[in-house]
Amino acid sequence: MSKGVTIITVSKAIVLDKNNKMLVLVRSSTHPTLAGHADLPGGLIDDGEEPGQALVREIQEETGLVVSFSDLKLVYSGTELHEASQASYVRLLYIVKLQDSEPKVTLSFEHDGSHWNPITELAKIETDYIPFYAQAFDYLINNQIIELL
Repeated sequence: MSKGVTIITVSKAIVLDKNNKMLVLVRSSTHPTLAGHADLPGGLIDDGEEPGQALVREIQEETGLVVSFSDLKLVYSGTELHEASQASYVRLLYIVKLQDSEPKVTLSFEHDGSHWNPITELAKIETDYIPFYAQAFDYLINNQIIELL
C-alpha cells in the first residue's frame, strides 16, 4: 500500500513599504533549496499554526520586521503536486503594507541580501524556479490588483 501524498503549506508575503516598494530577499548561498535565488519573506507553516500567524512569525524571523496579522491580505493561493517527492504544496500569497519607507531589514541566516524594488517591477522578479510565483504575479498584474494598493 502506498503511503500517500504529504501536504506542505507555505505562506509568503509581498511586503510593501509606504511608497509601494516591495521587499525582495536573496536566499543564502548555503540555503538547502534554491540558493542564491530571489525570495519573498515567509515559509513553511508549522503543525498547529494558522497560515497568517505563521507568516507573521516568518517575516519577523527572516527580516526583523514586525507586522500585524490583521494587516495581512490574502491575494492568491495555489496547489501543485511534486510527483518525485509525493508532496502537495499548498502555497498562499499575502500582501502587507508597512507604515515606513524602506525600513531596516535584519536578515536571518537563510538570506544573504535584500532590496526594496518598486512594486511596478514585480514582473521582473525571476520566477522560473517556482511556477507559483509566476502564476501569482501574472494574476496580480493582469487583474490590476497591484494598482489597488
